Amino acid sequence: MSPRVPDPGTAARIRATAAALATTGLDAKVHSTRGVLDITASLHQPRGRSVEVIVDEDGYVQISYWNAPGATPAQVAEVITAALAAITAATLGETARVAGGAGR
Repeated sequence: MSPRVPDPGTAARIRATAAALATTGLDAKVHSTRGVLDITASLHQPRGRSVEVIVDEDGYVQISYWNAPGATPAQVAEVITAALAAITAATLGETARVAGGAGR
């Protein structure tokens, strides 16, 4: 089976997304695996491990980060809740709001 050829519009969107990520300080690279495009991006932390992001051409996004080892359960939950609030607001075209009612 030969690799598929990415749609030119999709390829342009993926390249533009990688460029936008790079302007925010992430080290973003576009990859093609059997004709399927994705971006891997890293945000290097001076005193910790990098935040890693994967974006594929179908819209799937994965964000991985290392939490501070001594963080309390409440601190971990707060970071995750804030990230989820930003993500869900963006998918709804709204301003980010923190779960539990803050920012409404």
